[in-house]
Amino acid sequence: MEINAYPTAAPSSSEFITEGIIWFSVRNRKEVNSEIGRLKSQGISRLRLGIDCAEFNTKKGIKWYDWLLPTLAESFELELCFDNFSKTPNRSLSRTYMLPEIVEHFILKHGEHFNLLELWRNPANRAKHESSENIFSEDVVFAATWAKHLGKKVSLGRIQTTDFEWIATLVSSQFLKNIECVEIDKEGENLRNTSTQFYERTLRSLFEAKGVKTKIRPSSKSSPNQQLGNKEIAC
Repeated sequence: MEINAYPTAAPSSSEFITEGIIWFSVRNRKEVNSEIGRLKSQGISRLRLGIDCAEFNTKKGIKWYDWLLPTLAESFELELCFDNFSKTPNRSLSRTYMLPEIVEHFILKHGEHFNLLELWRNPANRAKHESSENIFSEDVVFAATWAKHLGKKVSLGRIQTTDFEWIATLVSSQFLKNIECVEIDKEGENLRNTSTQFYERTLRSLFEAKGVKTKIRPSSKSSPNQQLGNKEIAC
């Protein structure tokens, strides 16, 4: 059983991809162990675990996650979802480690505990008009390529209609051959002004025309994310 799981059209390539994400902020370890017991009592065997990159860069962040990953892996199969500094705009932090370095840390130190990871694009990058000649200038692209090189399956999450030009560039560059699944975000946009269903159909047509095998999955609008801890870490 997965948290907030729902059927997907391609379970073979995205078997861990579920809408529900669980977040454990830095907290008392006894509380986490108690929560683990509660989840296990509900028959949950897989978790989609949120990794807050901003929290990773705090004083206790690395030590916390280095304890949390193997602890959760004793009871659950894991997929990691990396929030690329997108939901903590007011937090004061020193970005000592960028997304590719954080992803590398989890793979090299805890890679035996997960096979699939999901990367979220930083919304700040949507306002930039970076040269399409260097797609690797964006952290999420470099991190995905590096994760694939290190033997992990990678998906892109929280993709919005405003990302169409960016996705088209990834298609042209052959980058998407490294990506298992693209998740279209239905919650992050004003649905009165945009049509994610039309966007999904357009992407499917583009992928088919270009021979791209990457799966496309819309996120569930009604499925809530799950958060734990005293501090709010939105996803």
